[in-house]
Order: sequence, then structure tokens, then C-alpha cells
Amino acid sequence: VALLCTGSGERAVGMTVNALMSVSLTPPRILVSVLNTARAHPVLCDSRSFAVHLLSDRQAATAGLFASRDKPLGTALETAVERDVLPVALATLRCSVEQVVQAGDHSLFLSHVDSIGHGADDGEPLVFHRGIIGTKIK
Repeated sequence: VALLCTGSGERAVGMTVNALMSVSLTPPRILVSVLNTARAHPVLCDSRSFAVHLLSDRQAATAGLFASRDKPLGTALETAVERDVLPVALATLRCSVEQVVQAGDHSLFLSHVDSIGHGADDGEPLVFHRGIIGTKIK
């Protein structure tokens, strides 16, 4: 499970993403799929940059919060990420959008990975499978 954050100040938004994939190692590129009506969509289109935090097994509650309508926004989001996400996330990818492709009700953001930060946590990756957030797929 990954948390995508984009924008800054009062326009900062975050959301869990379930469609994230590696596209290229050289140069490093990823693809993220975002629903066109998602609150983060217009902010991402405007900012053309984002961070993806790869969540650990200790962050199931954080994943649930950012998948809900009650997620923090603006400066509250920035505070929550600094306090609750970064210290425990397995890694953070800072990316810049290179191309946006419309694909039905989603947009595909092909993005360059500008930097990778490794977290302090040595936990297991958090996964979402068949409606369940956890660490093991059965």
C-alpha cells in the first residue's frame, strides 16, 4: 500500500493508491493511476510533482485514514506525514510528472523518480488484497 501526497500548504492532499507500478529502472520511472474525480487529481495536475510513501505493516491505520473521506488536508496533512508516515514508511519516492494519459475514469501519471529515501523501519510491506489490508496474501 502506498500513500501519495501532492501540493503544499493549504492545497496539500494525500490519498492511498492501489495502482502503482515500476515502469523503468534506467531512467527510474513509475506509473500511478488516479481517479479523475479524486480530490488529489487537480492538485497533482497543477503541481506536476508528488511523493509516494511505501507503507509498512505498522501503518494499516494510516492507510485506512487516507482511504477515507476524513483524511487530513492542507497543513494538517503535512504535519501528519512528518509525524506519522515518514518515520515508519519503508521508503519514499519523490517524483515529477512527465506525461499524463487519460484512461477511462482514471489518469495515468507517468513520472520520473527524482529521489528515493529509505525509511528507518525494517518492517514488512503493507499490502491490500481482496479487500483486506495486511502483510500476508493467502
